[in-house]
Amino acid sequence: MSNAKPTMETYIEMSPRVFEENLTRADALVGGLVERYARRGLRDLRFVASGSSYNSCVAARPFAERVLGVRVDVFTPSRYLDELERLDVMASDAFEVFVSQSGCSTNIIEAVRAARSRGHETVALTGNVEADLRDEVDAIFEYGVGNETVGFVTMGVLTLMEFIALFSLATAEALGAIDGDGRSAWMGRLSEVPDMHREMQRRAHALMDADREAFLAPGHAFMCGAGAAYGIALEGALKWQETLKAPAIALEPEEYIHGPNMQLTPRSTAFFLDPSLAPGRTHEIYRATRAVTDHAYLLACYGIEDGDANAICLGRDVEPEVAPFVLLPAVQVFAGRAMRELGCEPCHPLFDRFERVVSCKTADYEEICKEKLAQAGFAE
Repeated sequence: MSNAKPTMETYIEMSPRVFEENLTRADALVGGLVERYARRGLRDLRFVASGSSYNSCVAARPFAERVLGVRVDVFTPSRYLDELERLDVMASDAFEVFVSQSGCSTNIIEAVRAARSRGHETVALTGNVEADLRDEVDAIFEYGVGNETVGFVTMGVLTLMEFIALFSLATAEALGAIDGDGRSAWMGRLSEVPDMHREMQRRAHALMDADREAFLAPGHAFMCGAGAAYGIALEGALKWQETLKAPAIALEPEEYIHGPNMQLTPRSTAFFLDPSLAPGRTHEIYRATRAVTDHAYLLACYGIEDGDANAICLGRDVEPEVAPFVLLPAVQVFAGRAMRELGCEPCHPLFDRFERVVSCKTADYEEICKEKLAQAGFAE
């Protein structure tokens, strides 16, 4: 057994390879869920998820809607429970998918139980089909993350997004929403993601090297995501808070400039994630922010001509619905690397008082984490 445990950075680096592997087994990976959904034809799709799983679903939602041509909603478990009675009246035919990477999320299990009590079919996606969630649902499927052993969900974000995309493509073809050529075209676009993911990783590390003082003195941060990139802004804000123990807020760029931007000072940090095919409004808002602070950064797939040192722009033509897959690793690198270099992974010594009162995981979660480390060949 090795004594070196994997870190967030380990799983960021592994993500493109796992993405490629899942592409090659797409039909086998998503077939079970496709069969469940297709029984009653095309209908609205509803994901219920929390934390990084929620953010992944939000990031993949534009892809699913474009391919399937149906409404796709993403609910937190709390919102789902609050609105369940109304949903049964207004949107009773939606196909529901409950998502928990650990399979131990107490809020997801509560939502599943509420759904079952009202006669819903309960289908779950997870990274651990042996966890408690298995006993609560009608069907459960592993979404291709494998054995991710860090608590900061990393590879699970990309693989869940990929699963939703692959499920959408297979279902759309099976039900006639797209033809084989259309599916092949989208698969071709997805096949380009791993190389761009690796390039985004390299560029993110280079940016941190060049602006080391800013990234190693993290304060509150704005994560601004336009359109399809909003889910990545949510994930970036979550990871900033989890890893660096500093506040962060996720906003659409237009909402950012309607009040939150009034907090700007020369010490502010702001990230702009732009999924567009060319510079536009988000780029303009980024430049306005740069006029106040040197710690504003732009992440995009398109190219720009001004050689901006604070911009990572790949110069690639990427459909907006695919862009979230490419932008994701940057916010993960910023958080994971800074956490390692600052040594700030542990929470405050008094945080365990909180967890003794309220937990978001089932009682066997810690034991499951130890088992995952052992299965991966890492000593505790």
